[in-house]
Amino acid sequence: MAGAGYVSPDVRSRLFAAVLLPAAVRADLTRATRALRALEGVRPVRAEQLHLTLRFIGEVDRGLETPLAREIAAATAELPGFPMRLRAAGVFPSHRRARVLWIGVEETPALAALQRSVEEAVVRAGVAPDARPFRPHVTVGRIRRPPPPVGLAGAIARVRFEATVDVRRVSLMRSELLPRGARHTEVAASRLAGGADDARRARR
Repeated sequence: MAGAGYVSPDVRSRLFAAVLLPAAVRADLTRATRALRALEGVRPVRAEQLHLTLRFIGEVDRGLETPLAREIAAATAELPGFPMRLRAAGVFPSHRRARVLWIGVEETPALAALQRSVEEAVVRAGVAPDARPFRPHVTVGRIRRPPPPVGLAGAIARVRFEATVDVRRVSLMRSELLPRGARHTEVAASRLAGGADDARRARR
């Protein structure tokens, strides 16, 4: 029998709001960062999971999925779609203490407005505000432990990648941490440019 305070994982969700990348862009990005992702000590992000996170929500009650999807749809439905440019590579927080490998996303007024609208929607749904600044990027790998891999700086300098993605929707994603790695499931998706919400509910 579960002890006091136990919460079944079936009634909790680990969520984030994101812009998903087209399959062709994911494939090109994977090829362009192959040497970087192959460095010893790097855990690469699988191609199907490459995305831009607009807001990491974290673990919440499963029942909050529907209010979050509704608020995000309402907040973004009248925002126009826009082109999003991906280019260059880098690390967080620094080369000496590198933990995250990324491809940069150009921050534009349209992207900033979208992220701000999503943040406000998440707060309206009952989630605490995020105090961290928005630093748009696509994570392509994580470094398991310090020090940084040998050859990291050279591998980053050799990355040649540029792409433009037409941003037309925001996805509310569920992330499940499994022994073989994270599994991402789209809970709902909302169209920009005044389009109707085409939410697709994940299987419970």
